[in-house]
Amino acid sequence: MMKTIQIILIISILGAFASFGQENTWNKKSSFGGLKREKAVAFSIEEFGYVGCGIDTAEQTHNDLWAYDPEADTWTQKASIPGSPRRDAVAFAASGMGYVGTGFSHDDSELGVKLKDFWKYDPILNVWEGIADYPGGGDTGLYHGTGFSLLEKGYVACGKIGSNAYISELWQYDPETDVWHEKTSFSGGERYQLTSFTIHDKAYVGFGTDHDVFRKDIHLYDPISNAWEPLPDFPGSERAKPSSFSIGNKGFIVFGTDGGYKDELWEYDVNSATWTLRAPFPGGPRTNGIAFSIGDKGYAGLGKESDGKKQSFYQYIPKGPLSVFNIEVNKLNCYPNPFTTAMQIDLKELYGKKTIQLFTLSGTLLFETTTSNSFYKLSRTDLPPGTLILAVTQQNTTKTFIKKIVVE
Repeated sequence: MMKTIQIILIISILGAFASFGQENTWNKKSSFGGLKREKAVAFSIEEFGYVGCGIDTAEQTHNDLWAYDPEADTWTQKASIPGSPRRDAVAFAASGMGYVGTGFSHDDSELGVKLKDFWKYDPILNVWEGIADYPGGGDTGLYHGTGFSLLEKGYVACGKIGSNAYISELWQYDPETDVWHEKTSFSGGERYQLTSFTIHDKAYVGFGTDHDVFRKDIHLYDPISNAWEPLPDFPGSERAKPSSFSIGNKGFIVFGTDGGYKDELWEYDVNSATWTLRAPFPGGPRTNGIAFSIGDKGYAGLGKESDGKKQSFYQYIPKGPLSVFNIEVNKLNCYPNPFTTAMQIDLKELYGKKTIQLFTLSGTLLFETTTSNSFYKLSRTDLPPGTLILAVTQQNTTKTFIKKIVVE
């Protein structure tokens, strides 16, 4: 009975957000600082996104790294990867560090070599450190694989190891021991140019090319049981080279090719196990792009269109703005409430970076900030009198706590 009451209460509060005008929309952001680029890698750590490597318009392969700050909408160049320039590499983030490895060293497959080296990036110190080489694929190097992280461990799945040689292997990297462990192979068979996203400590892996046949199957990987479960096929067309990100209970697929280029955005809801077509990417159909998420927003861009490589970059605001399954109501301790000059928000039970937002009952965003502190003092300044909705989101989990507050 309590669960039913809680859901009804959540839905009634969410009804106040129904007129929120920006849901399921894309917003153009500052173009990638490294200029036009395809076949790059991307990952996010806390409140920043990171993009690097890939091929530019001069067909030069890079080993650079750029950080995106969504609050300032700016790109800043960071320390380059010490290893070879590379394209079609894999990347993931785990335990507050970024990891980039494998790939191909040249835009021309006749001139370059497959890579197996892996590197760890410390965003605080802005330094790279070499880690154990990727051992899969016969220890010969890999490109066109996919990377993801679960329970603070990294994974590399599938990929290409020769002109017509692909693998289905899954390898787990343990940051604590600097050791790779082979896990149960991908249940979809040999695959390259695929993608992956993670939700609730499980990975969703699929798409790509199987010996030059485009695929649209999806497979769920559980790191606890080390087992794969085939899921119902994606309802859209088969495709290779898509990009993906996840927000809360939702996974998103954008870009790709089935012979032509794609601008579709598809949303997967893990609770209902259904796919929904959302707002198309406004920058035009493309492939070999990048995507990542920060908090409750997604980001995608770069890649290649029919007229060449791109550097444009967009932010996606999902339909919501908050997910029922991510919300806990009245868990925030705020005092005094109502308040006339200032309110203290107790955040000591929430860890990591927190995003604090204030909405009117009609869904208008009045205020937003980010903090790592245990308490936040909310000033009455510039706030209208009346009832407002306070929302606090843990950025590393996208779990949101909401509470009605009153400004006198």
